[in-house]
Amino acid sequence: MQRILAVFESFTTERTSLTLQEIADRIDLPKSTAFRIVQSLEKAGYLVRLEDQRYCLSFRFTRLAGLVKSTLGIREIARPVMAELADKTKETVSIHTVVGRNRVCIDAMSTSSALRSVIQPGEQVPLLAGSATKVLIAYLEKKELTPIVASIAKAMKKTPTQVMAEIAKVREQGFAVSHGERLLGVSAISAPIKDVEGQVHYCLSIGGPSVRMQMHEKEFVKLAVDGAAEISLQFGAQMP
Repeated sequence: MQRILAVFESFTTERTSLTLQEIADRIDLPKSTAFRIVQSLEKAGYLVRLEDQRYCLSFRFTRLAGLVKSTLGIREIARPVMAELADKTKETVSIHTVVGRNRVCIDAMSTSSALRSVIQPGEQVPLLAGSATKVLIAYLEKKELTPIVASIAKAMKKTPTQVMAEIAKVREQGFAVSHGERLLGVSAISAPIKDVEGQVHYCLSIGGPSVRMQMHEKEFVKLAVDGAAEISLQFGAQMP
């Protein structure tokens, strides 16, 4: 099963067709072994051999992918991971996206603790501060990012260059941390969720009182990054 999945993972949006040797190289198996796997997938109707002897995914495979896309949304995919994170951290776990110039919470799971970060699905806040904002804007296109950077710089009393440097750091390290940026005494850690195209339209956040979050920052960063990676994988992203 692992070898079959590895064959499917060999195809990308940039390389939609591959030779047998390319497939063997990508799954790190001898050409003879790769041929047997590819031949079985071809007979089962999941791969098509083209006239130039290259292989591509069949319409049978893409039909199944389309079925998944039509029946599963980010909330359904993320919920099991969110529940596990909320149980491990005892903090609030949420999913956010960008709508216009606002960050919108599309789902959240809170703990039973009396002292906790309270956020409700549908809540909107301007794209100015906080770890979720940093992650989401870090993956925006330049034409969308430029006016937001100007607003953040003005609100946070920073230069656009400083804001861009922070955004670049978020992309490089793959997560963002904020302590009291949006609400005094509240901290959050966020990581990007990637889709099948490798784009980021959502992020996963763990939020709670700064006094607790700072005590477990290193641990929670790893949990957030790993959780976002798990959701990304289920969402169709190719993980390194």
